[in-house]
Amino acid sequence: MSNILNIQKCLMIKGNDASSFVDSLISNNLDNEKLKPSYLLRPDGKINHWFFTHIVNKEILIYQESNELKKILDSLMKYAIRVECEFLIKRVNHSLIGKIGNGVIKIVDDISEDAVSWEDYEIINEIPSRTIINEGLLPNETKWLDDFVDFEKGCFLGQEQASRIKYRGNPRRVLITNESGQQEMSKI
Repeated sequence: MSNILNIQKCLMIKGNDASSFVDSLISNNLDNEKLKPSYLLRPDGKINHWFFTHIVNKEILIYQESNELKKILDSLMKYAIRVECEFLIKRVNHSLIGKIGNGVIKIVDDISEDAVSWEDYEIINEIPSRTIINEGLLPNETKWLDDFVDFEKGCFLGQEQASRIKYRGNPRRVLITNESGQQEMSKI
């Protein structure tokens, strides 16, 4: 299967406080050069959302499935108190190409006929699906902890709990994708 996603919409955040606001909430550093996967954790350290993000012309762009973008926006708005930011879900026609863990994920300005759905991309890359996230999943229960979370960046929402588990504990379960393409939690 392909590691290409067609992206129809993105969440754009711009304004004087955009970079500091988003950086204080998401689990990975914002980067002008690289498209990075990241989590938005809940205060208890469990995953609330996953997405790709980067900065283009001082605008922060968050890529995820169209239906999920509204939920991400709603989650961010809970913390948007006294910040000078504009939030907009806008239409785009891009393809995301690359595989997590290879270090090279990029956006191209064309729609690909070889693209997979977001759900298939999650299965291919063993990224937690919305169903698994809703069950309460910690970042260290996935295989992508070091790709989605930068523990050197400083504080972010849920960081204290995520760090405590990474450095002091071992997960009791781990997300796996079985042979039939279904995700499930497996006890370790």
